Amino acid sequence: MKKFQSLDGYHVYRIKKDHKYFFLANRLNYKQEINHLFNTLDDIRYDSLIFIFGLDTGEYLNQLKKIICKNNKVIIFEPNKKIFLRYSKELDDKIQLVYFDEKVMKIIFAESINYKNINNVYFHSFGQYETIYKKEYDVLIEHLNATLINASSQLSLAKRFKEVFLQNMIANLKILNETTLIQSYYHRNLNVPALVISAGPSLDKNIQEMLLFRDKLKEYFIITGSRTVGTLVKQGIIPDMIVSVDPIDANYDMMKDYLHLDVPLAFYEYSNRFLMKEYKGDKVYIPILLSTTIESLSHLKGIYCGGSVSHSCIDIANMMGCSPIILVGQDFAYTDQKHHAKSASFTFDKELSQFLKLKVKDVFGNDILTSPTLDHFRRRLEEYIDLYQESKRVEFINCSYGAKIKGASFKPLNEILEKEIIRVKKMSFQEEKNVAIDSEVILDEIYQVIDYFLIKADQGIELSSEIISQKQTKSLIEVEEDDIDLQKVLYMLTIINEFENSLKARYLGGYLTEFLYDMKKDTFYMSAKDYNKLTSDLQHQANAFYVYFEKLKEMLHIAKELISKTVIEFYE
Repeated sequence: MKKFQSLDGYHVYRIKKDHKYFFLANRLNYKQEINHLFNTLDDIRYDSLIFIFGLDTGEYLNQLKKIICKNNKVIIFEPNKKIFLRYSKELDDKIQLVYFDEKVMKIIFAESINYKNINNVYFHSFGQYETIYKKEYDVLIEHLNATLINASSQLSLAKRFKEVFLQNMIANLKILNETTLIQSYYHRNLNVPALVISAGPSLDKNIQEMLLFRDKLKEYFIITGSRTVGTLVKQGIIPDMIVSVDPIDANYDMMKDYLHLDVPLAFYEYSNRFLMKEYKGDKVYIPILLSTTIESLSHLKGIYCGGSVSHSCIDIANMMGCSPIILVGQDFAYTDQKHHAKSASFTFDKELSQFLKLKVKDVFGNDILTSPTLDHFRRRLEEYIDLYQESKRVEFINCSYGAKIKGASFKPLNEILEKEIIRVKKMSFQEEKNVAIDSEVILDEIYQVIDYFLIKADQGIELSSEIISQKQTKSLIEVEEDDIDLQKVLYMLTIINEFENSLKARYLGGYLTEFLYDMKKDTFYMSAKDYNKLTSDLQHQANAFYVYFEKLKEMLHIAKELISKTVIEFYE
């Protein structure tokens, strides 16, 4: 590695890679490289998250420090170890230099990107890094996109299902004391093979393979989602557990003819309330929301949620100690140009979008069509399997004929059923009814939380209105500490911080998620260059707070009314 002066007065590194020499940026016109970076960052906000691939000589750092503010965070991934070691101690406290490592990078993305800042993430590959370090660049982009998609899907679900999420949670509180905690089945089926059955196009063929060895199926732990229950029961295959996580009424429609099955039904707070109310079999509770709001449940672990019910089924089988975990009907693709197996399709599936946008490799190495959503689900499953790659306890086998799933070797199901010798007998389930929760107490707590923050919202509206009406223009950084307007602003900030950090506010579910996203995106919009000016501007702050508290009050009233209607329907 050697430093050269560019023709326009900057400095650039030349490196040797694969027996060839490369300049990490344009030696003829280095200024152009810097301009490309700052064109990307032209409209950064006061809290933008900035990722840069490549530091080179760091010639852009001084200019970068000038355009960011104290709330910005910059992370530079450097794939050249010599450069990393040379500059790792010289950067600004808001700028972090990270040596490129896939696992570290994934953790950084996961911890820093969320639904509140998905529109506020900037990325730039500096100079020639994208070409010279193409392998590392491709890996970075893959994980960055996957993290953004995951965060975006959380927001999309919250916006789309906020009403039904809240209704389901309130209604399902009533049945919790009739349920068994999923943790009660920890390692209950240690080393018992599991068949995780999904509704992908391969299911029709997999069912035929299963029927050839019907007698052997009773030795396997069979777990499936609501959609495939009818398909299995009609063939005389009774699952050992059903998992229902979808909130919508279609999930009830899939199960309405099988409400009397003597099979445990696993659910969580947002599962469809009508299905949970009418299902006659044992119910198994997966604490996901309440374990974050109720102290007595805080020690409980939830289930992996990767966007599809199959992710939850797989994690439950794994938690129970099953191995191998055999994936059936898990295509993640439009195998034979189908969205679902014919035997597991319903009339409302006609409304499903089938835009064929992507090509991936199938289990035979051929191209197969999929969608961004299905491919995202596949990647999430691969991430999950990767967590257990070094474990000798659990093995994952893919018997579906769709997309290749990294970490799950492909094997035809009939070969497994024909050759597999089961040495461990699976355990039957016994309902323990070990959830001790008073739903009436929780309901009272939810109402109290809403009423408390309604009072706080009114206080915020009153204080911000007073400042606005007085029309005083002053800088908050120039006033004395006891200035009355400054004290009002600080109190309003206290209310906002209390609400946004309240564990109890999480009861609001999608309403909270949507509200926080909208406030971040619109009400508190500030460019980085205007941050100091606007945060010290009394009138600007007061107007922003007024909008915040008005919107908060509106949201809380809507949520409270919906809760009251649900209580009348399910409790009285």
